[in-house]
Amino acid sequence: MVFFWTVWAAAVLTILVLATVIEFNGGRKGFEGANGIFLFASAYLTVLSSPILLIVTWIWSDFWTAAEVYLIGAVAYATLFALALRLMGSIGRART
Repeated sequence: MVFFWTVWAAAVLTILVLATVIEFNGGRKGFEGANGIFLFASAYLTVLSSPILLIVTWIWSDFWTAAEVYLIGAVAYATLFALALRLMGSIGRART
């Protein structure tokens, strides 16, 4: 079970880091389109796929463990997402 959670967390973190790098690179070179679309898409991808985490944990363990893991994951992702936005905002203000 811990291996599954670790793989899930690594996948989510990879998606967020990749989206942040893409957005940062786009901001550095100048946006020619919708800025923020990759971060927005990464958030949707994570939110829409997170019920899989809840269901698999519920099947392998119990409901309360699944709810706890789901809530901890949601708080962790929201924190990472906010930090990524803050980092990109501060870099954008520093460059202008």
